[in-house]
Amino acid sequence: MVDLERTRDLFMVAAIFGVFGFAWAGWAQEDPPPRARALLGVLAGASLLVGAAGGYLAWRHWDDPSALSGAEDGIHFGIIVGIETAVSLIGSAVLAVIGHGRRIAAWVSLVVGLHFIPLVLLFDNLTLLAPAVAMVTSAALAWRSSRTPPSAVTGLVNAPVLLLTAAANLALALA
Repeated sequence: MVDLERTRDLFMVAAIFGVFGFAWAGWAQEDPPPRARALLGVLAGASLLVGAAGGYLAWRHWDDPSALSGAEDGIHFGIIVGIETAVSLIGSAVLAVIGHGRRIAAWVSLVVGLHFIPLVLLFDNLTLLAPAVAMVTSAALAWRSSRTPPSAVTGLVNAPVLLLTAAANLALALA
């Protein structure tokens, strides 16, 4: 279930997820396994390119239909993102204060992954389930990891899934 009539939303998913794929690949560069550095660089570059293409096309198609065309839809979106942001910041601050700052990437991945679930319904876009599952899974893996830094675990899982989701939405909008 993907509403193909809402091309602006599909382009925006490509833009936002491309940029966030870039960000997760960058965060993973904090202390990645040496063999993963080149892959993270490729993921970052490709994500940024897809994000830029999505952003440009969203701007060009700004008057196309959107799930956020109604005032209530925008308010619902704002509430979802506001809660996500507040929970991420508060949890990150608590982790830093109690000496678990390295686990912030796992915490943020969990919260962001969970926030995609209501967005699937708001945007009528099942492609958002892939990053939801991946980010919650990477958070669990990163939280338990003792050998690989949590930021590397989350970045190595989240960046490619966000890139693929961005590219899929870009392709759906262009089809």
